[in-house]
Amino acid sequence: MFVVLKHYLSDNNLIIELGGDYQVLSTAAYPKTYDVIRYVVFNKVTKYLRLDEVKSYCTDLIRSLGLDLSRTSVFLTAAEVSRYTHTVKDVDSVRVEVFMTLGIDWISCLDSVVNIYNVEDLKLSTINVAVFVSKPLDNVGLLDLFRLVSEVKGSLMTLLGPTCTTTPSIGTPSDATLVASPLGSERYLDMSSGLGRVVTSALTEAIVGRLRELPLDDYVRYVLGGISIEELHKISMEVYSRCRIPNKEDSKVGSEILNELLNTLKDPNILALLRGTRFIEFILALGMVSGLSINEYLNDSPGIIVDELIGKALAEYVNGFKGLLSYYWVERLKKSGEVKELLRLPPITDDLVTALVGAVLSRVYDRYSRV
Repeated sequence: MFVVLKHYLSDNNLIIELGGDYQVLSTAAYPKTYDVIRYVVFNKVTKYLRLDEVKSYCTDLIRSLGLDLSRTSVFLTAAEVSRYTHTVKDVDSVRVEVFMTLGIDWISCLDSVVNIYNVEDLKLSTINVAVFVSKPLDNVGLLDLFRLVSEVKGSLMTLLGPTCTTTPSIGTPSDATLVASPLGSERYLDMSSGLGRVVTSALTEAIVGRLRELPLDDYVRYVLGGISIEELHKISMEVYSRCRIPNKEDSKVGSEILNELLNTLKDPNILALLRGTRFIEFILALGMVSGLSINEYLNDSPGIIVDELIGKALAEYVNGFKGLLSYYWVERLKKSGEVKELLRLPPITDDLVTALVGAVLSRVYDRYSRV
């Protein structure tokens, strides 16, 4: 029941050799569409490639690796291929193997493409997914498998991946997918107990497992639509400048604020609240809440109080009543325009950040009030 005969790293390449001839459907950089393949290569690109250079680059790469040009498909990425993810699922007589490399810089929003790190780097940061199944499929079955993989990946990236300012992302603009199986007669996937369920389980394990490994700063940046911990600290210092602690150097207090911010953000309850609150932003921005128009959301209508409910809950959780009072103080600074960084945030997220900053500062002020 083996699918992959072997896989190994060679320089900047992950090379996968299949255990037989597999029909394939892919959108990889060197794609194969209803062709037969034996090899798949994930290649880390070390230079920027124009679109008209991709084909020749891939053919030269395949030849340099000594592989069969007619039976090889190639993924390109700027991500470290050595950090690839590999999951295997066996259920009854079905085996599914998933290989994935993940690099996220540019993300696809519902209305634009943005860089999550706010830079103009043109790297080929991609989410590349290859799914191999042991069950023989016909052409329609293979297309149905491609559909399922795309839906599962898109759903998980919407739930767990980077977010845009007011919408979730759906991946990166250069994502690529490959599905392959032995040629057979199976036409549709069985989602209740068969191949569809095994594919969904294997792909979910691969994607969720990788996203759980994100460093804290990337997690925060992904959740808050590109806002980093450094930017949160900058906002905190801007607020602090309105009420400095006497006889204390800004640099010393600034370090304490950063440490407090980091400790607060390590709390899984707060990380879960940040992620969940952002989905409220999304459904309001898309006009999905009955009784509230998009214009009311954009104008931060007084009728929308969910942002304040969340802000109060977050501030009180971090530092009780003192955290709540500090949240109100930062909220007044925001409304008066004294903290300009807060003014560029969307209506729900601005209260989230305001509450977080206010509560963190209140803990620092608390420390000195007891001296």
